[in-house]
Amino acid sequence: MRGAMELEPELLLQEARENVEAAQSYRRELGHRLEGLREARRQIKESASQTRDVLKQHFNDLKGTLGKLLDERLVTLLQEVDTIEQETIKPLDDCQKLIEHGVSTAEDLVREGEIAMLGGVGEENEKLWSFTKKASHIQLDRWMTTLQPKITGSSFVNVLQIILRMYM
Repeated sequence: MRGAMELEPELLLQEARENVEAAQSYRRELGHRLEGLREARRQIKESASQTRDVLKQHFNDLKGTLGKLLDERLVTLLQEVDTIEQETIKPLDDCQKLIEHGVSTAEDLVREGEIAMLGGVGEENEKLWSFTKKASHIQLDRWMTTLQPKITGSSFVNVLQIILRMYM
């Protein structure tokens, strides 16, 4: 028995050595896997960081391009509003000039008439006759109908508001 017991510890020792070697081998294998996981994690983080940078740059480029396009569109729309404003104000300006000319002519006629009437009938008949003749040529009634402006009210303002709503 003694031989069997002596042999047994040697077998136990051998088995222990083999188990330690297997554990060391397993530990090395797990270490390699752990290194692989660390490398994969590093690559993922690096790739994510690069992707974030590319996305930020891309959107900054888009913002720049979009900003330029919006600025160009704003300039175009402002020019359209200026054109509409000028086109719609011109008839009003023309009408105003016509009315102002009519007012001036009427004021001149009133002054001449008042001066002619001050002389009364008699010596100043010639002035009254001249005034009456001039007044009939001017045809005050006709002035009143032809000089009245044809203004369409706030329709032009509405056009500008519609343009604004279309682009908001």
